[in-house]
Amino acid sequence: MNWNDLKYFIALYRYGSLSRAGSSLKVNSTTVARRIRQLEQDVGSTLFIRQHNRFLPTDEADAILALAEAFEQQAAGIAQRLDNRNQSLQGVIRITSVSTFINGYLLLRLSEFKALYPGIQVELIADSQQLSLTRREADLAIRMGRPQSGNLVISKLADLNYAVFGRKGGAFQSDLESCPWITLEESYSQLPEAIWQQSHYANAEIALKVNVGLGSVEAVAQGIGIAYLPCFLGHKYELKQLSDSSPARELWLLQHPELRELQRLKVFTDWLRDCLTEDSGLFS
Repeated sequence: MNWNDLKYFIALYRYGSLSRAGSSLKVNSTTVARRIRQLEQDVGSTLFIRQHNRFLPTDEADAILALAEAFEQQAAGIAQRLDNRNQSLQGVIRITSVSTFINGYLLLRLSEFKALYPGIQVELIADSQQLSLTRREADLAIRMGRPQSGNLVISKLADLNYAVFGRKGGAFQSDLESCPWITLEESYSQLPEAIWQQSHYANAEIALKVNVGLGSVEAVAQGIGIAYLPCFLGHKYELKQLSDSSPARELWLLQHPELRELQRLKVFTDWLRDCLTEDSGLFS
């Protein structure tokens, strides 16, 4: 017997109709009917008799109701215990990433995580240097590119789409090469966004060079020029998108293999993935 079918049995017993039982479980009536048929087949007894769109419990249903409700209470108790455990999680999480992602996205959502897990202290290290997870310089690393080596557990979080952005309300010519550009300075010329700009607008006038992505955003917002930026930054700062977007980089999560089951890290990574799923529109 599939014990999960008992919740459908309890709902139909209480409400007497497929539609109301389905509404209480947030499923459709067809699902309730199918699970009840399967349960009746598994236990070898008819549990409900249908009369004028009402489902009346049989003697067999009355006989097992108390046991089914006991399972329901135990499941609720398990959920409550896990919830209490999550709420009592304690400890420090050290997270490193580039300032572009920390300041441009993560800090905007972090108060939600702190409300869910007040016992977890988060330390954010905005640094483009590759801090060592093996030496515990950080517990988690979030990188805008897949690492090429290292004994780490890596998983992809999201694609990062880029587009050309200008100041909100600004007037721009259709030929973007005739516009003044903001680019990264020479030491960052190997980055995908710098390579893209050079391959598409190599002859454009350079109005300003910066060494951080957020510097580019602020310069665009001030009307100094246009720039090829991550869409999540362009949307956050309400800049004007001047080109189609396309994936230029990827967001990756790096973990030490011995720490991946640490509960406070698991709840953070699960929370972060949920946030990125909810905000998928920001990144495209």
